[in-house]
Amino acid sequence: METLNLSPTLISSPQVQLENALNAIFPLPTEENQINSARRKLGETAKILTDEQIECMVTDFQYLIDTWLDEFECEVFGGKTLKKLLGENEYGNTK
Repeated sequence: METLNLSPTLISSPQVQLENALNAIFPLPTEENQINSARRKLGETAKILTDEQIECMVTDFQYLIDTWLDEFECEVFGGKTLKKLLGENEYGNTK
């Protein structure tokens, strides 16, 4: 019987597992970075923006997404985020 050797990081971090699965299903070209990806998604709007402006927008949106998700989780899980419920620290490792 064959056994799987899983690293502790993969076992303890469902987020890493999800990201790996999504990357396997929807791989990005290696030359496409975050700014190029945002430019592609913004279409015509991106033509008038600098790389710095796009990077700031991406950072702002990510902050809002993370904040809103944390607030939602706190409402759903009685004042705790999913990471806190799972006993994970900010890096995705269990305590």
